[in-house]
Amino acid sequence: MRALLKSDPLTVTLEGRTHPVKLRRNARARKMILRVDALNAEIKLTAPPYVSMKELQKFVSENTLWLETEHSRVADISPLASGDFIPYLGEQHQVFYTNRSPRKVELSDKKLRVGGPADQAPARLERWFRAEAKSILRDDAAVFAEILDTSFERVSIGDMKSRWGSCSSSGTLRFNWRLILAPVEVRRYVAAHEVSHLLEMNHSDAFWRHVARAVPDYRQLRKWLRAHGTDLMKLRFKNHQTVD
Repeated sequence: MRALLKSDPLTVTLEGRTHPVKLRRNARARKMILRVDALNAEIKLTAPPYVSMKELQKFVSENTLWLETEHSRVADISPLASGDFIPYLGEQHQVFYTNRSPRKVELSDKKLRVGGPADQAPARLERWFRAEAKSILRDDAAVFAEILDTSFERVSIGDMKSRWGSCSSSGTLRFNWRLILAPVEVRRYVAAHEVSHLLEMNHSDAFWRHVARAVPDYRQLRKWLRAHGTDLMKLRFKNHQTVD
C-alpha cells in the first residue's frame, strides 16, 4: 500500500459509502479535531500543520464508529414540511403549504400559511424569515445604538454556519437570520452584543460593560443561546445548504 501524499484527499467509509473529509490546517491547533457539520453533514478535520497525511487518515479511520453515529444523526434531519412546527420569535408556530395563490406568507393564530406551489414553499418561507429578521434586527440595533450613544452604517442578514452576528470596522452589523426564530430577549441580546462592538472591537472587560449597560441580564441569555442555538442552526428549509 503506497504512502498518502499531501495532495491525496482524506476519506472515510460509513455504512458502505465513501465520504470525503474536509481538512483544515491551523497553526494554533494543538490536536486533531473531527466533527460533522450540523447544517450539511460534511465531515471536517482540523489539525496542526505538522501532522502527516498518514497520521490524519489513521485518526479518521480510528473514529469511524463515532462518525457513523454523528453522520447518521445529522443526515436524518429532514427539511421543514407542511404541518411541522417551527419557532418564530421564540414561540412555536405550525407551518402549512397551501399549494395555491397568493404566493406569500400569511401569519395568524400562530400559523404560518405559505402560498404558491408547495415545492417552492420552503424557500419562500426562508425568504420571509430573512426579511422579518432584517427589519426587526435593524430596529433592535437602532435602540441599542441610542442607549450606547453610538451609530452604525447598515444591517445585513446572512446564514452563517456557527455565528450569530458580526460587526465590521466600517460599521456594518451582520446578523444570522435564524435569530428571528429565537426568543425576543435572546435576539435583542445579540443585537446589543454587536452594537457594543462598535465601541470595542474585542471582548475585553470594557466591551462586556457596554453589553451589560444595554442588556443587564445578558449572561442568562448567552446561556440560552449556547444550550439551544444549535437546534436553530439545524433547521433546514431546502434540500441543499443555503450559500451565504
